[in-house]
Amino acid sequence: MSKSNKVGIIGLGYVGAPLAYLAAITGYTVIGIDNNEEAIENMNRKINAPNELHDKLDKVELIASNDYSLLRDTDIIIICVPTPTINNKPDTSILKNVISGISKFIKRGCLIIVESTVAPGMTREYVEQYLLKKEKLIINKDYYLAYCPERIDPGNKKFWVGNINRVCGASSDYALNKACEFYQSMIKARVIPMESIEEAELVKVWENSMRNVSIAQANLLAMMCDKYHFSVEQVLEGLNSKVEQFGLTLAYPGIGPGGHCIPEDIHYLINTSEKDIDINMNLLKEAVKINEEMPRYAYDKIKSIIQKSGEKVEKMKFLMLGISYKPNSADIRKSQALVLYNLIKNDNQKIDLYDPIAKYDIKDISSKKIFEKKISEADIIIVGCAHDIFLQLDYTHYKNVKYILDCWNKLDESKIEKAGIHYIGVGK
Repeated sequence: MSKSNKVGIIGLGYVGAPLAYLAAITGYTVIGIDNNEEAIENMNRKINAPNELHDKLDKVELIASNDYSLLRDTDIIIICVPTPTINNKPDTSILKNVISGISKFIKRGCLIIVESTVAPGMTREYVEQYLLKKEKLIINKDYYLAYCPERIDPGNKKFWVGNINRVCGASSDYALNKACEFYQSMIKARVIPMESIEEAELVKVWENSMRNVSIAQANLLAMMCDKYHFSVEQVLEGLNSKVEQFGLTLAYPGIGPGGHCIPEDIHYLINTSEKDIDINMNLLKEAVKINEEMPRYAYDKIKSIIQKSGEKVEKMKFLMLGISYKPNSADIRKSQALVLYNLIKNDNQKIDLYDPIAKYDIKDISSKKIFEKKISEADIIIVGCAHDIFLQLDYTHYKNVKYILDCWNKLDESKIEKAGIHYIGVGK
């Protein structure tokens, strides 16, 4: 593919921004579009580039704006906007608004690539059908269409947008070749062509649904271990003896998956499959139910242990450490730690929160001075997110602490118990 091609990327968040920088550094002229002024400013100042590209930003052709008309000369338009769920129902309103926004500025022969997560059939429904109805644009004549679902794992030090395998489906052989060639020109990984757009859509929602189910299995195992008074870590070590030889993949228990993909994509699959192809999705529904109940399970567990010790939960002071959905990340989307925090707070318990990394609007959430005061007063510590800073703390130093709820089983249980602090894990 010619590097003289102009590329428009809509959505400059954790998916679109790294892709925009990668395309620009590869040699493409890139126009980034977003309605968030901070995202636009960050890109124009080149201050949000991936660490892997910081030393290559000198001569890139890259601008960011909120003006869709700048896309009228682009050869490729890539859509990287969120497709969240509301009450476990797909919300495609942002995607629809983008298609409406670009509809009058599509250059003849332009390749439109959707990276946003959707269920099988949605790319054609929201792009092909809309453009035909509203602008009389005919697919594979006036423009081409492809689907290449985003794959990115924020915070992963090994895999980033430049070296993760991708899958791609398209509206024609020409469009498929063009899309695969584009991605292959940028990334050092495989680009796997699919037979259709719908196959690529299914790959995306299924890979995250598989992960959701495997996490649910791990959480169900943890609950069983609690009932049997087993250590889930010991059981997992036994399971790993087969993993080592047969290459299986294990998930580990916690208070449930968070973020933009695993807890949301499964609902695209459930809703669409039940509506369009009449498939029983109870397996996936039960996985969702197990994972969504884990914050309540963890809270009920610590309350039960405290009550059995003869103490009263309502007289305890809680301190939660971390509400991001994953360690060392500021992202709190679909965070189960935040669900747990609100459960405790809504139960009229005295709870404070400290997370110097997360982006969340709670007063004093990142004040170290206040944290040091609160941890010296707390009866119960909850490690809601296993940020490195929390794993490095010596909790045995605080003689006031009576209980620690480790939501991800990351702390040194033996050391904590020897100090007279009651350690509570998930499945431990």
